[in-house]
Amino acid sequence: MKTRYYVLGAIVVLVAIYFLFFHKSDTIQSRIDYIKNGGVVPPVNMLLQAFEADEELRARLQANFDMQDVVQYFREKYGKTIHHKHTQVMLVEKLMDYLIKMYPDDWVVYLYAMLREIFPGMENEIFDTFEKLHKYNKWLEDNGNDLAQLSSKDKRNALWEKRYEIFGQDADQVWEAEKRIEPIYNALDTIQEGNMPFNEKLSLYQQSIQEAYKSNTNTFMARKQQELMNSFLDVESVQKDLGNMTPQERKESLKEVRKAMGLDSAALQRWEELDAVRDQRWDAGMQYMQERAQLEKQYKGEELQKQLDSLRIKYFGDEAETIKNEEESGYYRYSQPRKYGLE
Repeated sequence: MKTRYYVLGAIVVLVAIYFLFFHKSDTIQSRIDYIKNGGVVPPVNMLLQAFEADEELRARLQANFDMQDVVQYFREKYGKTIHHKHTQVMLVEKLMDYLIKMYPDDWVVYLYAMLREIFPGMENEIFDTFEKLHKYNKWLEDNGNDLAQLSSKDKRNALWEKRYEIFGQDADQVWEAEKRIEPIYNALDTIQEGNMPFNEKLSLYQQSIQEAYKSNTNTFMARKQQELMNSFLDVESVQKDLGNMTPQERKESLKEVRKAMGLDSAALQRWEELDAVRDQRWDAGMQYMQERAQLEKQYKGEELQKQLDSLRIKYFGDEAETIKNEEESGYYRYSQPRKYGLE
């Protein structure tokens, strides 16, 4: 009888432990708490299958690699800068990629096991970084709709406020690449909010890139030409300026933007040719929308659809079916404001 009570008592304890650690709305945090409260951590040898199918590891290690090979691989890849918080985040995210696929329920516990094996003595520090990252990502998920309503400036401010709240000054390390380009973000905000001529906006943007990357500016611009151009041209006030220009003024202004971003003469010529094709496409689109409106006044039902099919073929040729599908979903491409230099 006593034995029976002991067994029942053990079951009650196990159930209590389960509800204490795992029966929460945030199951990831519950598993984090389990580890922090001394929960059992399995040996890493049982985790080999999570890594065996990875092409990167198979290419870097011998064909029949074992768990120690995996551990050594991560030590060599991340060991030189593992005290840097950004490196810790990269390590954690890489291990998560492997473990979540194979162990969707218990990957947090296995993550700790891997950290303990790869960097013994630092596992708690790195796991703490992981916990903070989880809290931040959970906050992003819970507040995504509210953040989407903010301006880009207010959203960045909200993100940095939360990052500092969770990570303290370590946030500067975790998001060091984003921190570096803050002058560029600030310049784009000023360009959007300020009242200055187009050429001054472009000059301010160039200066912000120089401030962010200093002696590495030319190298950075060579790698990020398209992204840099798009970021500037996507600003609403820049598009408003371009829209108010004559076609020739707009052509020259777009050329100046591209020259400022380091494009050579051959690239400038290709962009000019692409702009001409886009202009023709948009001219056709605007004419199509005008004629479409007239047809809607004259026809109804099936006859209207036949007329629209013919009109789309007239203006868009092989692309007519795509335009039709867009319109059936409620999207009218050529009723949207055009973004010059981007489409």
